[in-house]
Amino acid sequence: MSGNREYLRCRAVSTAHLSADDNALLDEITTREVDIGEWIHYIGGGYLLRLTACSAPVLRLKEAGLSKEARRVIASVMRSDAVEILIFESGAPEAEGFTTYSW
Repeated sequence: MSGNREYLRCRAVSTAHLSADDNALLDEITTREVDIGEWIHYIGGGYLLRLTACSAPVLRLKEAGLSKEARRVIASVMRSDAVEILIFESGAPEAEGFTTYSW
């Protein structure tokens, strides 16, 4: 086995940062086979976003219709934690200072 290992930075945040419309949009993206769905995956209780798998992921999510509040969470986590993978998960903690929803 090779000694070369690659580690990806990952962070999990609560799905409470997604509005019901955001959830519906991500669900639609993950169930259809189009280019944006290549880096967004449904994982049971949320979504896994492979942020380095495409260029300008926040802009692409804006064009797809994701809310400004959800995009703010993603952009902030990308900047502050330099993550490559962001997981929106129902059991994950909420990120402080961002809007949450209870749908």
